[in-house]
Amino acid sequence: MPFQKKTQVAIAALIALSSVTAQAQSNSEVQALKNTVEELRRQLDELRGLIKQAPTSQAAPAAPAEGESQESVDARTSATKADIQGLRSDLENYKYDQSRLQERNIPSVTRNTKITGNIVLGYDKRTPGFQPGDSQTTAASATTPGEVRKNGFRAPTATLNFTGTLYRDYAEGKNLTYKFGLGANPTGTNATSNSQVNLTDVFIAYSYEPNSGNLEDRKGVVQLGQQAVPFGLDAPAIDPEVRAVINSALFVNGLDLGTRQIGLVAQGDYDPYVDYTNNYRAPLFGYAVGFFNGNGPNKNDNNSRRDWIARATFTLPVDYTSWLRQLQLGASYYKRLPTIATASTTAVTGVYGQQQVLGFDVNWTHLPFSIAYEWAYGKTEIAPQTANLRVNPDGYKRGVGQYINFGYTWGEQFLNSSKQQGKYDDFWPKSYQAFLRLDTFDPNRVSTSTQDRQFRTTLGLNVFFAETTRFQINYFKDRNQVATGVLAANTTTLPKRANGVQAQFQAGF
Repeated sequence: MPFQKKTQVAIAALIALSSVTAQAQSNSEVQALKNTVEELRRQLDELRGLIKQAPTSQAAPAAPAEGESQESVDARTSATKADIQGLRSDLENYKYDQSRLQERNIPSVTRNTKITGNIVLGYDKRTPGFQPGDSQTTAASATTPGEVRKNGFRAPTATLNFTGTLYRDYAEGKNLTYKFGLGANPTGTNATSNSQVNLTDVFIAYSYEPNSGNLEDRKGVVQLGQQAVPFGLDAPAIDPEVRAVINSALFVNGLDLGTRQIGLVAQGDYDPYVDYTNNYRAPLFGYAVGFFNGNGPNKNDNNSRRDWIARATFTLPVDYTSWLRQLQLGASYYKRLPTIATASTTAVTGVYGQQQVLGFDVNWTHLPFSIAYEWAYGKTEIAPQTANLRVNPDGYKRGVGQYINFGYTWGEQFLNSSKQQGKYDDFWPKSYQAFLRLDTFDPNRVSTSTQDRQFRTTLGLNVFFAETTRFQINYFKDRNQVATGVLAANTTTLPKRANGVQAQFQAGF
C-alpha cells in the first residue's frame, strides 16, 4: 500500500476515535448534572416537609456567653412578628395619647408664643408711718376709721407677658416680633379690696438689622406701641424684676419719667467688640430715637403734639481683660409738650406747655464691682396761676436730681462659665449683691425756693436663688427740707426725717 494512502487511513481512524471519546465524556457530564438536580430536589422536599410539620417553630437563640451583656444579647436576637406588631400598637397608643393631651390639656395659639410672668410679694416697715390720706392709705372718716400704719405686708402684684414671632426672615434674620403684657396692681389704698389689671408693654417690633445670633452683627429694631421711654438708666426700669433697688431714683418720679408712653422707638448699636472666649459683646455706639403721645399709658393723647426723645451711648473699646471693660457713657434728651392748663376759668380747651429734660449717666460693671451714676435736669413750664408765679416768676420750674450707686456681687450665677453648665431641675448657684445708693433731688431750683431738697440713702442686699427668683431687702433713710412761710404752698408734705425697711420676694416663670 502506498505511503500516502496509509497516512489518510490513519487520520480517519484518529478522527473516529476522538468522536467516540467526546460523546462518552458529554454523556457522563449530563448524567452528573442530572444527579445533582435530583439531590437538590430531594433536599427541597425535605425542607418543605419540615416547614409543614412545624410552621411556628423558631430556632432557639444561642445561649449567652459568660460575661455577655444584655444589650449584646438583644442586639443579636431577631425580632419576631409579634414583637413588631406590639411596637406598632405602642406607637399608635402614644400618638392617640399625645393627640388627646394637645386637645384637652395644652392651650394652643395661632402664632409662635412664649409666656412669662412675675409675682412680687413684699413687707414694709417705716417711721413715721403712712398717714391717713397719703398714697398708701385712704382718708379716715367715721364710716372708714383708720390709724397710722407703720408696718405690714404689701398687697401682691403680678405681671404676665406674651412674646413671639409674627414673621421669621430665614434669609437675613429681619424678623417681626410682638410683646403683649398685663400687670395686676392693688388700688393703693386700704379702703378697697380690688386690683387693677392694665396693659403694660404692648408693641410690635421689626429688626431692620440682621438678628441671626451672630455677636458681630449690628443690632437695630423699631418698636411701635406702648413701651418704656429710653431715658437714662433708672427710668426705663419700671418693672420690679429689672430693678436692683426697690425704690426708683427720686428724680424719676419728680420729673415724671417713670411711665410708659405710646409711640414709635428705633434703637440699636454700631461696631460691637466681641470676645468669643468669654461670650462678651460691647458695642462702641448705641442710639435710640422715639416719638410719643406723651399722655401716659393706656389712654389717647390730650393734644395734637408729639413728644420726642434721643439717647446715645459710648462704650470704651477695650479688651475683656481691661479694668475699663463695660465702662459706658450715656446722654439723653427728652422734649415734651404736655397740656398744663385751660385758656380761662370757663374754657375746656387746654393750653400746652413745654418740658425739656437733659440727662447724663455713667455705668461701669466689672464683676464683682459695679458703679452707676446718673444726673438729670428738667425745665418744666407750669400753669400760669398766681401761686405758681409767686415762686417761679418766669413760669418755669427747674428740677435737678442725681444718684450714685455702688455695688459688689459675689457668687457664680452671673459667671459665663456657670451659665454654660447644665442645670438639673431649677438649680442655679446662688449669688449675692450688696449695694449702697446716695440719692438727692431738688424739685425747684430757684432762688425763691431754697428749702425743698430731698435726700435718700439706701443700703440693700439682693439674693439670687435661681434664674428668675430673687429676694431683696432695703434699708432707706430720708432727709427732707421743709419750707415754711410764704413758700409753703410750693413744697411737698414730706416729713423731715423718715426711715424704714423694705423686703421683697420675686418669683418669675
